[in-house]
Amino acid sequence: MRSQRWWKWIVVIGMSSILAVFFLAILLPYLVRRTNPGHRAEAVSNAKQVGLALFCFQEDYGAYPSANSAAMVKNNNPDTAASFGNTSSNDFFRQLIASGMMDQERPFYARIAGSRKPDNVVTGTRMLEKGEVGFAYVVSHAACKEKDIPLVITPLAKGKLLFDFQCAKGSFKGTAIVLYTDGGVAIHPVDRNGRVMINGKSFFDPSQPYWHGIPPKVAWPE
Repeated sequence: MRSQRWWKWIVVIGMSSILAVFFLAILLPYLVRRTNPGHRAEAVSNAKQVGLALFCFQEDYGAYPSANSAAMVKNNNPDTAASFGNTSSNDFFRQLIASGMMDQERPFYARIAGSRKPDNVVTGTRMLEKGEVGFAYVVSHAACKEKDIPLVITPLAKGKLLFDFQCAKGSFKGTAIVLYTDGGVAIHPVDRNGRVMINGKSFFDPSQPYWHGIPPKVAWPE
C-alpha cells in the first residue's frame, strides 16, 4: 500500500511538471511582448526627434540636408572630420550632428535588417557608421517648403521604392513609419507586396498629391 502511495505522488508530481511546462510555453510569448519596449513605438519616437533636428536645420540652412548644404555645414564647422557623401541616409543625417542640431546617434535607430543600436560615438569617422541608421531619407524634396511631404521613412526594401514587408511584420506590427514635413508621424499598413496604398495608389506613385509632381528620390541607410 505504501509503495502505491509513492507511485501516486510521483505521477501527480510528474503531471504537475508537464502542465507547468505547457502553460509556460503558452504564456512566454505574451510575457515577452509585455516586457518588449515596442520597436514601432521606439521608431515613432525616434522619427519625431529626427524631425525636430531636420526642421531646425531647415530654418538655419534654408533647406533640409542635401549635397548643397553639405558644403555649408563643412564651412560652418571646419573642425569636423565627418564624411558628407550624397548616397546614403547616413551621409545626409551626419549633417544634423555636425551642424549641432543633434548631439547623439540613438534617434537615428530603427529595428530593420542589418541595423544595430548606435554606440553614440559621434567623433570623426565614427559618426553614424554602417548599421547605425534605420531610416531612409527623401533627398529629392530637400528644398521643398510644403508641409505635407514624406521626409523620413522605415522600413524600405534596400534599393527599391517598396517597403520591407517581413521587417514591417516583425518589427513594426505590419506597418511603415513615415515622418512628414509638418512634423507628424504616420503609421501606414504594408501589404504582402511591400506596398502602402493611399487613395488607391502606391505610396511612391509620383501622382500622389504630397509629391507635388516631383518623383521621389530616396537615400537608403547603409
